[in-house]
Amino acid sequence: MTVTLPAALETFVSQKIASGLYRDADEVVAESLGLLRQEERWKVAAAAKIDAGLRDLEEGRVLTEEQSQAQMAEFKTRWRAGA
Repeated sequence: MTVTLPAALETFVSQKIASGLYRDADEVVAESLGLLRQEERWKVAAAAKIDAGLRDLEEGRVLTEEQSQAQMAEFKTRWRAGA
């Protein structure tokens, strides 16, 4: 596959290679595409969590302010204890 990049991106790729972090343009592009794939998976997971939260809200599964604060305080206590 041959890809043509705008001049600004070609410069960016060249800078990455010059930094020594990458051997060639193929490595830069592969890393970039891997990050894009990771971002897409994150977006899908985030959308699913948002949808689940909205369903909880619609079905009345919500905490009061006091319940939420108590839950967070309990979480912080466990976290500080290393649990």
